[in-house]
Amino acid sequence: MKSKKINSLKVITSANEMQKISLAIRRKGKKKVSLVPTMGALHDGHLSLVRKAKKKDGIIIVTIFINPIQFNNKKDLEKYPSTIKKDIAKLEEVGVDYLFAPKLEEVYPKGYQTKVSVTDFKNHLCGATRVGHFDGVTSVVLKLFNITIPDYSYFGEKDLQQLIIIKQMVKDLNLPIKVISIPIVREKDGLAMSSRNIRLSKKARKIAPLIYKGLTRARDEFKKNNKVITKKIIKNLRTYYSSKNITCIEYIKIINPKDLSYPLTPDTKDYILVAIKLGSIRLIDNLKF
Repeated sequence: MKSKKINSLKVITSANEMQKISLAIRRKGKKKVSLVPTMGALHDGHLSLVRKAKKKDGIIIVTIFINPIQFNNKKDLEKYPSTIKKDIAKLEEVGVDYLFAPKLEEVYPKGYQTKVSVTDFKNHLCGATRVGHFDGVTSVVLKLFNITIPDYSYFGEKDLQQLIIIKQMVKDLNLPIKVISIPIVREKDGLAMSSRNIRLSKKARKIAPLIYKGLTRARDEFKKNNKVITKKIIKNLRTYYSSKNITCIEYIKIINPKDLSYPLTPDTKDYILVAIKLGSIRLIDNLKF
């Protein structure tokens, strides 16, 4: 069965059917289409994207597809949470019109060969250790854009590098889509919401909020002395994390979001980004100065 209707939410599994629906909406010209791409295991961060999209008063499409080509670790792919029944209930509750939830062969049929690459941005930060990750992201996002044909697409700022790369792809390829970003949604204790959080051990979950606390300390250090050099902020943050038994630090970087360059001294437009492993779970977070 290619599609089924669950109350007001229509679930589509066929790429051709989803594309036909989107084309029909555009031909009528009465409503704009908003897309929220996800890999499922939805939390309030995802739902905040939907709520923002609803303000456009158009048609909302959410996609759920765990994209294998953006995983460079097979075990990480195998363990990625899948909660489709719960996800459908959440989407229905917030008033999504269509869920596009394709099988693997719908997105990557036999003989599929094409990848999309934003060359200058993909090897920094997360891309330095996750080889091929961002090629996988841009390839699937472009494909989802072509299937759903949105006017707007919504992304969270937690995956800041991903957001920057997708904006660059849209610009470079002259895609008629406006990319809209939404601030990070956090738990009450400051931990950035992530589908991976449910896999944290009890011990790791207690430590995890200190990632954000460290970022706020770094921002406060900058506010007290806006001439402080980047290296000092990073060194002090690394020392703080070590004092809290956060020792598996993949990177701490301060970037200019326009071009992912590393400033010698931060500016209020810049961000501090971290990638940290707690046990086997990799968490990322960021904060604007």
